[in-house]
Amino acid sequence: MKHLQLAIFDMDGLLFDTERIHFRAFQRTAKKLGFDFTFDTYLKVVGVTDEKGKEILKEIYGENSAILNAFDLYQGEVERIIQEEGIPVKPGVDRLLDTLDEKHIKKCIASSSRPEVIERNIKLTGLFDRFDFYISGTEVKHGKPSPDIFLEALNRANVQPEHALVLEDSYHGLQAAVNAGIRCIIIPDLIEPNDEMKDKAYRIFDHLGQVAELLKN
Repeated sequence: MKHLQLAIFDMDGLLFDTERIHFRAFQRTAKKLGFDFTFDTYLKVVGVTDEKGKEILKEIYGENSAILNAFDLYQGEVERIIQEEGIPVKPGVDRLLDTLDEKHIKKCIASSSRPEVIERNIKLTGLFDRFDFYISGTEVKHGKPSPDIFLEALNRANVQPEHALVLEDSYHGLQAAVNAGIRCIIIPDLIEPNDEMKDKAYRIFDHLGQVAELLKN
């Protein structure tokens, strides 16, 4: 960690407690269309792009299921919940960002969400000026668990993989980091780490404040 030059943050479930919002939105949308949408089903699409999510849902609900065309309705439900409740910031975010600033380490967001969603979230939470740049999964050819988004982050920051750190909450994100050759710290959100995640993660912490402590040591 002494030569760290870039910290790459996932967004949903890592910076913001939004995964539960997305699950509720999926549930409301599915109910309107007459489908059951379970928590286990949601876990299968956590951390992937909308396109990849559609592929997964196609396998579950069938090739011609109406739920595959319901993403606009789902996004509307997400917006409604956020307007009513705001976006909760996860514990330790400010502390870690302050530590990275003190050490002059670059910071970026690499999220599967669309660019306008990333921008909306970081503006609403007052974090817009805390990151050097952000990348959406729509800007690369393959979404997580492919390494494309993290490789693009390295390219934009002009940093080698050994000098970067990925901060993730999901299995797909960890896979993408491993595939990019970057160390990954997992901060579990909805998904408890399995044996593979425990084996591949550089560290597993309860909150981002613990990452700040690691960097100070």
